[in-house]
Amino acid sequence: MKTIPIVYIILALITCAIGLALAPAQVAEIAASTGQLSNKLKETAAWRRIMQSGGLVRILPARAMEVVREVVGSLRNEGRVVLVTPNGILRGRHQPYKSGISGSYYSFRGIRYGQAPIGPRRFRGALPEKPWKGIRLAVREGSTCPHRNILLDTFKGDEDCLFLNVYTPELPNRTRHPQLPVMVWIHGGGFAFGSGNSFLYGPDYLVAEGVVLVTINYRLGPLGFLSVGGYASGNAGLKDQVLALKWVQENIAAFGGDPTEVTIFGESAGGASVQYLMLSPLATGLFHRAISESGSALSPWAQAVKPKERAFKLGQVLGLNTNSTEELLEFLRKVPPRKLIDASEETLTSEDARNNIGLPFVPSIEENIGTWDDADPDVNHDEPFITEPPIELLKRGDFHKIPYLTGFNSHEAMLFLRRLRKDPNLLAAYQNDTTRVVPVDLQIPGGRDSIEGQAVAASVRQFYLGSREITKDTIDELIDMWTDLMFVRGIVTSARLHGAARNATTYLYRFAFDGALGLYKRLLGISRPGVCHGDEIGYLFHFGFFNLSLDKAAPEIQVKRRMVAMWTNFAKYGLPTPMGEQDSDFKMNWEPILQTAGNDLPYLDITDRLKMRINPEEKRLKFWDDLYKRYNDNDDNCE
Repeated sequence: MKTIPIVYIILALITCAIGLALAPAQVAEIAASTGQLSNKLKETAAWRRIMQSGGLVRILPARAMEVVREVVGSLRNEGRVVLVTPNGILRGRHQPYKSGISGSYYSFRGIRYGQAPIGPRRFRGALPEKPWKGIRLAVREGSTCPHRNILLDTFKGDEDCLFLNVYTPELPNRTRHPQLPVMVWIHGGGFAFGSGNSFLYGPDYLVAEGVVLVTINYRLGPLGFLSVGGYASGNAGLKDQVLALKWVQENIAAFGGDPTEVTIFGESAGGASVQYLMLSPLATGLFHRAISESGSALSPWAQAVKPKERAFKLGQVLGLNTNSTEELLEFLRKVPPRKLIDASEETLTSEDARNNIGLPFVPSIEENIGTWDDADPDVNHDEPFITEPPIELLKRGDFHKIPYLTGFNSHEAMLFLRRLRKDPNLLAAYQNDTTRVVPVDLQIPGGRDSIEGQAVAASVRQFYLGSREITKDTIDELIDMWTDLMFVRGIVTSARLHGAARNATTYLYRFAFDGALGLYKRLLGISRPGVCHGDEIGYLFHFGFFNLSLDKAAPEIQVKRRMVAMWTNFAKYGLPTPMGEQDSDFKMNWEPILQTAGNDLPYLDITDRLKMRINPEEKRLKFWDDLYKRYNDNDDNCE
């Protein structure tokens, strides 16, 4: 390949700068004709030096610099691509799909969307990234946010972690300005670990269907969810997500995306985050469709209980005993991230264990700014993300009325088998602590340890286990119970409440295909039949490090094709099966939840076939609905 002598481009630009009345497109044509400007060219070392130093910004007047941007925006060379965004110039890659799909896409990784939330900004909402001069490299993923990997039990990450990745099948050029649907992925990990990186979330399948994919990092654990009010009001990680969505609105058109067609989607904590964003006034207008996989703001693990007490307990674990919020924050802002992450686990108590809580720092309900004791109109406090419990907002219909797709996997709680491996005494603890199976939010007079609470516990055990004891022989029954309590009930209740609202089309699914692409079962080494929490991810994202080679006729390939098509159809049209029975891949119509449907709840059962059914896990959920109706006075049941 030939290299463009930098002088050719500079001469073309200077021609414009000295007064020739040429349109930017004409100047681009001059540069192209002199140096064969095309997608096949190399950038020279001289060009890199000038651009990285901001030299042309200083050399040329504003009008000429606009031309520079337009010309640079058309450079495509040897896998490298230079793109002009509202904030500055990025260099990414043009690369083939790794999954065997024919064709290629553009990749921009490690784009900073927020300034490092360090020093006085720790525990607070982050500030947006500032514009820059020169070219920034966007060829490698940025640092992950500090966390401990639950599989490897290793610490990784850096506080300067507010990065996102953009993958697009097409970029704007002089003749075409694509406006592709945008899908923004919010990763799971219990609000405690993970990132948006392609190690698990390879973009191939989704991008090949003609959407722009954005994956994001957000703060985790105590750095993302510590809450004491005032200058650490909570939900910094969710506020990071809002900041990333604002970046999408301002920048995604430069990548070929349509800022008016943004779908947010996520799994587990990411799925709960999606629903939290639907409930937050801070996210108004930032997205237009939403998908929650295996997570809900109503999931018991997604809502903090007494978060301020937890924050002070963290200080105690680290050696500070104080009643002063200011002293606590001053102390915690100086603690290295690794110590904060490690100490957070030590804030868990025996009561947390009884309540099945293994995540010390998660989203919390913030105080309204006007009620803060130290509220000062002259002080720039963070605007609260959410100030009422999600169930109250959902029951009142106070959420963003947009198309919503949500669902769960058939055996979500297989995830907890890892906990059983680590603690062989856990089954005995459940067997001996008779009321441990009673949800803490069930409002039983006298509490769950009362005589009536014990009667409820006996009814729960009888329903799931019969007269059998909790042992290794009843693991399957425990998986059903934990699946219902930790995932299904909150997800189905959310779907009912969304579906009951006008102008909020809602789709529900149950994923029950137990195939070789099941992600978490493979990561955790689970051989038991069933579909574990997180298994559907392998049918949406390419994770090439497993190096699976499947026959084209394998059912996994068909399920993957259908899942990707339904999810991207939803992002494109707001309908997962827009052609219904006329589409050879589906041959059916995914029916939404209708206001007129009464108590019947339609859902799509996803196995190696697609089939519409009514009322998922009907007997199990009716058991819990009856209990909550009896004790919580229909508090979180929309029937």
